[in-house]
Amino acid sequence: MNVMSSDLIVQNCAPTLAGLKAGSIFPQKGSKQELCTAVSELDHSLMEKGVRARLLFKKENGPSLVYIYRTRCLEKIIADRGVRRFLAEYGYTDFTVTACLDRLEQRLAQEDFPHEIGVFLDYPLADIQAFIENKGRNCPCTGYWKAYTNIPEAQRKFKQFRHCTALYRNWVSGGADLTRLTVAG
Repeated sequence: MNVMSSDLIVQNCAPTLAGLKAGSIFPQKGSKQELCTAVSELDHSLMEKGVRARLLFKKENGPSLVYIYRTRCLEKIIADRGVRRFLAEYGYTDFTVTACLDRLEQRLAQEDFPHEIGVFLDYPLADIQAFIENKGRNCPCTGYWKAYTNIPEAQRKFKQFRHCTALYRNWVSGGADLTRLTVAG
């Protein structure tokens, strides 16, 4: 994985690797070939733990997005009726993980950052909807996402995610293997 460092992955995805979050995303520069190879290698190394890696899109003059996700967690999120109704508003019709990620990739090609991406990043649906309604303003709490509802729970999660990221960064800087640190699930 020459293109993607373990430090970069941990900085952006530790809560997902630890099983605390369904998905994480980070921008990554590199040629299409380099990125495809690196993401394929990462996907292969994490697959047995129930974690997948996917290159979502490659912009001509910008970074691609690497999405790290837990398939089972994402399946549970997508199975929620409210989430399905919400995604249907953006043209999602097939609610398998693969089909939803294919549609998300299409939406990313159309827009800089479609708001429904929050579903795939395990943000509370009420906060995603409030973000859209408020156009990202009037947010009482900001951390891993803009929280509008259940602020104490959001703050608890933000603290948990920061602690997890700090632990993972220490372990990786000490030479720990990213795959071994990934919690099976």
